[in-house]
Amino acid sequence: MRVLVSLAWVLSVSAAALAQSAAPESRAVAFLVKAVEGWHGAQGCYSCHHNGDAARALLLASHRGHDVGKALDETRAFLATPAQWAANKSHGDDEALMRLQFAAALAADGERDLHPAKPLEDAATLLLADQQPDGSWVPDASDGPGSPLTWGTALATSMARATLMSAGRQPDDFAVAQTDRWLRTVEASTVTDAAGIILGLGMTSDVMTDKQRAACLNLLRFAQRDSGGWGAEPNAEAATVFDTALVVIALQQLDTDPRLARSTFRPEELKDAIARGRAFSAQQQPDGGWPETMRGAPGPVPHSGSRRRAGRCRPCWGVRSSRNGHEKSVNLQSVPGEW
Repeated sequence: MRVLVSLAWVLSVSAAALAQSAAPESRAVAFLVKAVEGWHGAQGCYSCHHNGDAARALLLASHRGHDVGKALDETRAFLATPAQWAANKSHGDDEALMRLQFAAALAADGERDLHPAKPLEDAATLLLADQQPDGSWVPDASDGPGSPLTWGTALATSMARATLMSAGRQPDDFAVAQTDRWLRTVEASTVTDAAGIILGLGMTSDVMTDKQRAACLNLLRFAQRDSGGWGAEPNAEAATVFDTALVVIALQQLDTDPRLARSTFRPEELKDAIARGRAFSAQQQPDGGWPETMRGAPGPVPHSGSRRRAGRCRPCWGVRSSRNGHEKSVNLQSVPGEW
């Protein structure tokens, strides 16, 4: 299976480059259109990665003027009935990850709605059943860094929080407050964790938040490779497109208010780190995808277990990181009119 779960992160990285040429973005969207449109008919099920992450990227693209044709028609109808998600048989035993990814796609579909639609509110209710007592979400049993396939706890928790907020929950809601407490106190040990936490903290500024953000930024500053990219671990020898895309999106969020990063980056240093990350992410392949990101041992991809193969760094997360914007649909402090 062609795992598409990286393009949505990479396609948010460079507005400047795309102002000169929309070809990279257009190729990525075309790649996803083919994958999403044909998946259900060929496989008889809805995939977390095709109809979740990849569909989320296409929904954001369509809201910003890209023609995706009828590629999303079946997916939209499926996402609009959260009560039926459990009957879908493509997720193995990882139903929590399924709910996270489908709910995030549903939030993307309704990003421009003045009020959250009933299906999104229902999806948020489903997510609450998966929240851990400490306020986090743990989508699988892997013990390695988050990946395009598994997300990891920090990214999953940030995405869940964003979906809850999109569904109309408020910061003083108990579940959101628990999540915020976890994001402010958990220790980031990997690049993926640090970027996910920064995304979850958003633009909030208080003593605990600023201290946590500073620790994560410090990790990211020293983890950036000479190539301009980031790997999953702070001392990774090689950078990957997925990890780089995730970090660039997190840093772009702060670039809207560089004061939030001043503990670690001067404004010009922050812009330079982002620019170098974008340059590294410019590795798009002719078919519109990006190079693979692999985690764990080779072999078939299980749906749970200790360490597992992350899958291919394909166009889902990549879509977001090749544009200079932030994903309003999941409440990641977007700038109106940008992606």
